[in-house]
Amino acid sequence: MSGNTSDTPIEIGEFPSDSSYASSIAESETTSVASSFLNYVYENGRRYNSARDQAGYMLPNDEVEQDRLDLVHHYYTLMLKGELCHAPLDKNTLRRALDLGTGTGIWAIDFADQYRECQVKGIDLSPIQPRWVPPNCNFEVDDFEVEWTNGEKYDYIHGRTLMGSVKDWPALIKRCYENLAPGGYLELIETDLPSAFAEDDSIKGTSVETFHLALKEAGIKLGNRFDLAPELGTFIEAAGFTDVKRERFKAPMGPWPKDPHYKKLGQVGYQISISGFEAYGLALFKNVLGWDHKKAKDLVEDCVRALASRKTHMIYPVFNYIARKPLDAE
Repeated sequence: MSGNTSDTPIEIGEFPSDSSYASSIAESETTSVASSFLNYVYENGRRYNSARDQAGYMLPNDEVEQDRLDLVHHYYTLMLKGELCHAPLDKNTLRRALDLGTGTGIWAIDFADQYRECQVKGIDLSPIQPRWVPPNCNFEVDDFEVEWTNGEKYDYIHGRTLMGSVKDWPALIKRCYENLAPGGYLELIETDLPSAFAEDDSIKGTSVETFHLALKEAGIKLGNRFDLAPELGTFIEAAGFTDVKRERFKAPMGPWPKDPHYKKLGQVGYQISISGFEAYGLALFKNVLGWDHKKAKDLVEDCVRALASRKTHMIYPVFNYIARKPLDAE
């Protein structure tokens, strides 16, 4: 497995003085909806998918979360220097693409705009995608971990930030292999959330460290682990993929970096964290770890305050895997 990694520490800079799409729909010509996903659960002042207990996906799907997901898309696009992906795709042969866990559909829409001859499908548990989309883009509301029965072969399958929403990664990756055309590419970009770190140890012993240790524990207990991003390459190779490449990135959170690229990432990252700590923490810590609401809420709020501080220099490791199905495979 080949790849790249940056071992150069991110330099801390001076702290700054100050720190969409069309409305979503449940049904349209471009969105197929399984009726079982239309009932929502409300708790913690947030809205959740009714199938969350079955799928193990504990994050909300309300407008606050949709705004966060769109910011996450912006963050990853900045990280990839304006690119939507790093797989070496050929516009002349790319005809079908699939986006797993498409969320608001923003990546699928941008990808469909860029590859006009490619039919792009996004699949997600929640019908939160917009009505107006490119003619070569459509959405399906379903659980991508159940058997795929449409028989379509894709030239490219993309997944991003699926960690914590997948029960069986080897089975999912094997399913991707089986549903790719020979020569097709799989690309998975995942943040190793439990391995959040600071190069100056500024999160050691803090609420931020406590949060991520609890997140790892909750994922293991739930059966949807958050700590498998570094291991995905092993699953990809075991499924039969070749030309497996692993890229590693640093994702700073907070406007503390001196380097302009990292500073921009950190500024967006802090905005994501304002609702992100709550999205990941409240339901998991209460429903899986058995915490009371105040304990979970206090930890979430402490983490948001910590990232706003010039003293906290948190970084997430991000892994991007690119792999190809052999040309001579069936």
